[in-house]
Amino acid sequence: MAAERIAALEDAREHWDRLAEGAGHPFATWEWISTWWSWFGGGRELYTFICRDADDAVVAILPLYVASNRPVRVARFVGYESLNSPLCAPEHRPLAAAALRELIGSGSGRCRLFYAEGLPGMQGWDEHLGGRLIATHTDPVIRLEGRSWDEFLDSRTKKLRGKIRYEERRLGRDHELSFRLSDDPERLGEDMETLFRLHRIRWGEEATGVFAGERALMHREVAERMLERGWLRLWIEEVDGVPAAAYYGFRYAGSEWFFQSGRDPSFDRLSVGAVLLSHVIRNACEEGVEDFRFLEGGESYKTRLADDDYESQTRLLGSGAVGRAALIVVSAVQSAPDPVRARVMRFVR
Repeated sequence: MAAERIAALEDAREHWDRLAEGAGHPFATWEWISTWWSWFGGGRELYTFICRDADDAVVAILPLYVASNRPVRVARFVGYESLNSPLCAPEHRPLAAAALRELIGSGSGRCRLFYAEGLPGMQGWDEHLGGRLIATHTDPVIRLEGRSWDEFLDSRTKKLRGKIRYEERRLGRDHELSFRLSDDPERLGEDMETLFRLHRIRWGEEATGVFAGERALMHREVAERMLERGWLRLWIEEVDGVPAAAYYGFRYAGSEWFFQSGRDPSFDRLSVGAVLLSHVIRNACEEGVEDFRFLEGGESYKTRLADDDYESQTRLLGSGAVGRAALIVVSAVQSAPDPVRARVMRFVR
């Protein structure tokens, strides 16, 4: 496989959609990666390659950028959020990994370290790519696999099944309850602002920062692009005409991806967050979604609903004397106190 460095992401645009399908997650799409790069790529060096097979067909895209130049040049995936991987069909993953290993080597302008975070564990990148395992992250998943909503509920415990049905029945009995999928481009900006507000008041000072500053602007643009493709899942739950909870996710590659949510704490006694999540899962069942994938965290409400989990990995590849020495240092500090580890890891992130 021959790897050709490109000067701009647009140089690979004609191949992107086809190859992103092989990656199988929304964070590989053009809509996500190009938007992220337009907001956060300023002043950074793109280190992205397209890979061709022996017949000169483009079979992989390696979307990287130079995250650090000193003390060693470090490559990282463009658009990191939750999952990351090369863009290619499953049968080309070993070749894409071989190309990546070749690019992390000696030579003018090459990166000596590759900080590969969020690699989907079920895709075999540990075997294909190698390197040093730095961290693993496990998130819950519901394997819907064609089950109806009632069939899904029947697979849960009697207690949980009764709780889910009671909460929605009680809320609908005592209040005017409605759910709305945001599918109107003219109203999308208002709906995103509702999401941001509900997320902010839900978390207060503990807010994750996922919608802070320029990130909110990026997500507005991502939502617009995802809506155009039919992938956006932004649900607003209203109680007595007032927005009480919001769900933000994506429907891509046969799976539902739960990204973030928010709710008004003044409605907590009515379990509005749980009722909205139940509605979203029921909709996924009705529309034949294969998997409902929770992201970022193993909160108890997720694990109660899930019947499986999936792992992502962070791996570090190094080459040359400098790269290998940096790899040893980074690996060694994984068990160090948080402040020490944070200082060392800053140069690869």
